[in-house]
Amino acid sequence: MNAPTPLPVPDSVRSVLLFGGMFDPPHIAHVRLAVQARDEALGTDTYLVYVPAARSPHKADGPAADDRHRLAMLALALDEVPRCVVWTDEIDRGGSSFWIDTLGRARSLLGPHVSQRFLIGADQAAAFDRWRDCRGILALADPLVLLREPMLSTHALLGRMRATGSWSEADLARWSGFVWDGSVASASSTESRSQVVAGELPPDIDPRVREYIELYGLYRDR
Repeated sequence: MNAPTPLPVPDSVRSVLLFGGMFDPPHIAHVRLAVQARDEALGTDTYLVYVPAARSPHKADGPAADDRHRLAMLALALDEVPRCVVWTDEIDRGGSSFWIDTLGRARSLLGPHVSQRFLIGADQAAAFDRWRDCRGILALADPLVLLREPMLSTHALLGRMRATGSWSEADLARWSGFVWDGSVASASSTESRSQVVAGELPPDIDPRVREYIELYGLYRDR
C-alpha cells in the first residue's frame, strides 16, 4: 500500500474531525451540519477533514461523478469555510475505502498528540457492526454521531444497535456519549442526484455546486 497522502492541516493543530463519504454531489448538510457539530461538540480549534471515498464498501455502485468532479464540487462547497480541508488519501490509493485503514493512515501522519475523531450519521452508526474491524476503529478514534431520520433520538439509535446483538449494554452506554444532540441531518446526495436527473435544481445544493453540475452536465445520464 502506498504511503499516505499528506494531510493538509497546520502542524499546530491538536484536534481533527474526519468526515468520509462519496460527496456525490456534496450538499449543504455536508457542510453546515458538519461544521455546526464540530464547533459545538469539539470546539472551534478543531479542523474538519473531508475524506472523499474512491469507492464505498457499503454501496454496490461506485460514484456517479468522476473523482475530479467530486473534488471540484467539494472545493466549491467548502470555499471560505474556516478550518475545513479535503484529504484525498482514499481516492489516491484507489479501490474500496475501508475506514480502519484510513484512520490508521491519518494517525500515522498526525502523531499521538492530536485528538482524532470521525463524523457519521445515525444510519451508519446503526450498521457499524458490519464495518470492517469495527472495534479496531473505535480503538483508533471515537465517532461523533449525527441523528437523522428515522432515528431522531439517542434512544431510537441505541434500540436499533441493540437489536443487532453485536453490542453489550456497556458498549451502548459508551455509544450514547458519542451522539451529538444537535440538528437532525435530512439531506441526501441520492435524492439530489435524482432531482438533477429530473431536470430540477436541488435546493439543498450550494448554488456554486449547482452551476458546476449544470456546466458539466453531471448526473444527466443516470
